Amino acid sequence: MEIKKRFVRMSEEYNIDRSRMKALIEEFGGVDSYTTTQAVSIFELLFKMTREVGLDPEKSNEFFEVVSKVYNLEIHNLEKYKKGKYVFVPNHISEFDGLILGTILANMMVVAKTDWVSNPDLNAYIEKLFSIVGLHRRDTTSGLEVLRKCAEHLEKNENGGVTVFVQQTIAALDITTPEDIAVGVIFIAQKTAAPIVPVYIEQASVDQPTRIIFGEPMECMNKRKFGEEWLKNELELRAKITSPAARVPVLCEKHRKPIKERGF
Repeated sequence: MEIKKRFVRMSEEYNIDRSRMKALIEEFGGVDSYTTTQAVSIFELLFKMTREVGLDPEKSNEFFEVVSKVYNLEIHNLEKYKKGKYVFVPNHISEFDGLILGTILANMMVVAKTDWVSNPDLNAYIEKLFSIVGLHRRDTTSGLEVLRKCAEHLEKNENGGVTVFVQQTIAALDITTPEDIAVGVIFIAQKTAAPIVPVYIEQASVDQPTRIIFGEPMECMNKRKFGEEWLKNELELRAKITSPAARVPVLCEKHRKPIKERGF
């Protein structure tokens, strides 16, 4: 199926110079491993670019208009999720995934590594755009608290979502195993009756299209089978990207290692 023709390209009316973002990405050595200080610089530039085209960066929908232009977003199957409550479970392939998916829909909460929550300068930007909750990876107590906050977020918003990167780190699908996948999202779905929706996102790029596909809600609520089912869904979504095929992500050394071999 020729998916590309069915994508919606965002923000064609804005003439935005991507060269400054490209220079910053090159300075930082790619898109998959930033310090929180570098992340602050990214948000600072995006806020500035939003103001330059006469939009308000503190309004998430207007900020997203610029983000979608800067990273050449092409989005498929989003419309059906603009109303209702959902648990989105995308793959995780760049440091830009959170800010893109955090602003792609209203009332979004993103589960992120604690570094992104503990930096006050970074939070000064994020809190204007979407909700965020920090996770200590491999910490059971932290994980339970995150699940509780995600459920509360969905329960208080008639329309909204939570984004959970179930790989728990940046990694290509081809080195991800079913055992790597966090299954706590099943608890959120069962507590709130919010469907779990797989999302495939290409690695963010200022030079090429960044294509995002929202899949159909998953039916699997079996913890033992969830990881396998999630991977199957993600690979099927990726295969729908054609002309050209989905790009192979460029990752730093630590993100090329199998997830189970990483020390968090």
